[in-house]
Order: sequence, then C-alpha cells, then structure tokens
Amino acid sequence: MNIIWKKILQLERTKIDSLLSVSKFCRYDTGLKKPNKRIDALDDIFSKEEFLVEGGFSMADVAVASYLLYVPQFFQGVDLSRWPNVVKYMKRCAERPAYGEAFGPNVQQSLVAALDAMEGGGEKKKLFGVF
Repeated sequence: MNIIWKKILQLERTKIDSLLSVSKFCRYDTGLKKPNKRIDALDDIFSKEEFLVEGGFSMADVAVASYLLYVPQFFQGVDLSRWPNVVKYMKRCAERPAYGEAFGPNVQQSLVAALDAMEGGGEKKKLFGVF
C-alpha cells in the first residue's frame, strides 16, 4: 500500500474515533420524557377507538405505529405508561401477524414484552431488590 493511502486511512480512522467518542456524550431526546400534547391527543383518541380510521387497521396506523414502536425498541429508558391507551394501541399493532413477518418473531416478542411491562403486565421491579 502506498503512503498516500496509508495517510487517508489514518485520517478516516481518526474521524471515526472522534465521532464515536462524541456519540458517547450525546443523548437523543424523544420528547416523551416530559408532558406531550400530541401523545395526550393520541391517548384520548385511543380511549375511544382501537385504530385511527373507522373500519380497522389502515395505512394511517402503519405510519403512526411505526414511529411509536421505535421508542421501546431503541430508547428502552422511555416509559410510556402515562399514556395507557397509546401503549395498548402499540401492543395491538405489534401483535399483528404481519408485524412479526416484517420484523421477525424475536423483535415482535421483545417489543410485546416491553409493552406488557409498561401496561403493568410485566414483572414489577422491586425497590432495592427487596420491597
């Protein structure tokens, strides 16, 4: 390998290393750790309806649920239990056979388990492992 390529590779490694070290300190804010009027509105809708459009599951649900379902997959620290109707909606969408076919049974099962926990159906954590 000639010296020019070695220098280019060294520069690229330096860039990658600096990006990785910066990413350790960056936190993405989902906007769901604080009160959220948009999610409040969805929670109100799902207190009356199973899906967004009358008649059942639709493309509107594909669009909305796909964004919502990313939260428990990639931001495990975010608790959505203050919006119980949204959690139930997310669970209905994630339990659909087509969701399992699209994302695989492992993703589907772990997502449903995370939503169960938010819904109160999962294992409760004990304070200090005792109470």
